[in-house]
Amino acid sequence: MKSPAIWGAAIAVALGLVAPASAQPLDLDGARQQLQVAQSLLPNRQLQPCDRACLTQMLEDYLAALKAHDPSKLPLLPNVRFTENNSPLNLPDGLWNTVDKVSDYRLPVLEPENGNAGLFTTVEEHGKPAFLSLRLKVINRRISEIETIVLRPQANNGFGQPKAMPRRPVFYDDVPPDQRLSRVQLISIANSYFETLQQNHGVVFAPFASTCHRLENGVATTNNNTPPATGRPDPVGIKKLGCEAQFKTGYFNFVTWIRDRRPLVVDREKGLVFMAGFFDHKGDIRAETLTDGRVADPQYDTPWTWQIGEIFKIKDNKIDQVEALVLYAPYGETDTWGDAPKWRPAH
Repeated sequence: MKSPAIWGAAIAVALGLVAPASAQPLDLDGARQQLQVAQSLLPNRQLQPCDRACLTQMLEDYLAALKAHDPSKLPLLPNVRFTENNSPLNLPDGLWNTVDKVSDYRLPVLEPENGNAGLFTTVEEHGKPAFLSLRLKVINRRISEIETIVLRPQANNGFGQPKAMPRRPVFYDDVPPDQRLSRVQLISIANSYFETLQQNHGVVFAPFASTCHRLENGVATTNNNTPPATGRPDPVGIKKLGCEAQFKTGYFNFVTWIRDRRPLVVDREKGLVFMAGFFDHKGDIRAETLTDGRVADPQYDTPWTWQIGEIFKIKDNKIDQVEALVLYAPYGETDTWGDAPKWRPAH
């Protein structure tokens, strides 16, 4: 019979807590630590659940440790995986080195059933505001994954005003227990938004509420009668329209595909779905004809990719609100987190 240590080591490899022995030199101290973690996850041990209050505190603890530039303040698993803007980094690096302030703005998405927690907030680096998207994976009250997007409007070829990020009350409303959708249903509705947007020809696959409104980087990109804040012209008045009306025009045909879509956190209690993905634009469309016959400039005349984090509020089985962060990425950039369905068109 194999000893507990051998079983623990095997489980550590399976859980990704340690690489197989052939892939790294022997480290007895590290192996003991990884063994302790692995044994804490053995089936005969009772896992410590992390409910909504626990996940909320995990997010707050992360932000406090970030501001202190000290990840040792967090309950991290030994092989915690960390990315910033799709780049694998070691802790502390990236924003951990430069953050000065964390604002009071919070848009949390919590999934205690699977140990997932997400958050939109804003920060400052040397007096310059930026957006922060955060996802944590929590196992046995320890953090195993950290995925972040740091959108610096002045540096990331982006747009938006982090200091003006509004707190929209509907995102915080509970869904009555008898009206809550399943995880699969919520993901399906969120994904139908992307199906409608990808190679948009005016056909609407998503269920939209009449109140649907979308912000991108804090800027209203629907129901907006003010001059364009993104720096891009709006000759056909797309930003003045509501969500469904926009898609019915077929204006977004220049979005070639929306790939590597991943549901990061699904909050059934609030009716929220936090999605990640990449928007690719081939840049080969010089003019597009809308469903009403007008000809529009697609504005993307070179290959272009947006990395996105997007939170959908599903209310009464319809998409009611959308909050998105969009960050310029190298065209066709591969998703670091991998194993996500591509959802690319056959042609």
